[in-house]
Amino acid sequence: MDEDSVREQITQTATRLFAELGFDGTTAGMIAAAAGVDTATVVDLTGGTTALYHSVMERAHMAERSMLEEASASLPLSAQGLHDLADIYLDFHLSHPHIARLWLHRWLGDAAASADLELSYERPLTNLVADAARPLLAPDIDVDYMLWTLVWSMTGFVTYGVPDHGDQPAPWRDIAPLPQGYRSTLTPETIERFRSHLHTLIDRVLRAPGPSSTASM
Repeated sequence: MDEDSVREQITQTATRLFAELGFDGTTAGMIAAAAGVDTATVVDLTGGTTALYHSVMERAHMAERSMLEEASASLPLSAQGLHDLADIYLDFHLSHPHIARLWLHRWLGDAAASADLELSYERPLTNLVADAARPLLAPDIDVDYMLWTLVWSMTGFVTYGVPDHGDQPAPWRDIAPLPQGYRSTLTPETIERFRSHLHTLIDRVLRAPGPSSTASM
């Protein structure tokens, strides 16, 4: 393979390992072995694990940003538009579960030396969606916390699974069992139930009375 193909193979491998193990749990040697190259090749083509991690996070951010920008620009400013935005956001992360896992590791203190990524990547996306949603909300609604509540719920759903004490626990990320009573296999029925719950949360916020007025629909 040419250098670009090898670099892409290394990046995809690193993305999987960073999502499964975090930056702090992943070495250049582990990436090299999983990608089928030597460590020197990883360093030569990517600049090493830190540069590779930043590249992986930038790629994840750009994919999420593109999705949110397109959705925010095309959806109507209405309750249905917010439902549709939540659906698009959920479907995106169900199709790209590594992105939620990368951020989940960061929430647990992973890659502490790269703390500036939150300011560069996370805050602009929150502002993008907040600006689109704010006109529909009562003035006493904390828009940031409303959005973070949805993000925290979705991240837990996509990465951790749901309580189901009738089933045996299934492997999580293919490296460890879930705590007893949880599963990572998300059935269509489970996904639709969660989707409906997101819609209900949005509706409750839209209907919340402000200090002197009610949010218009």
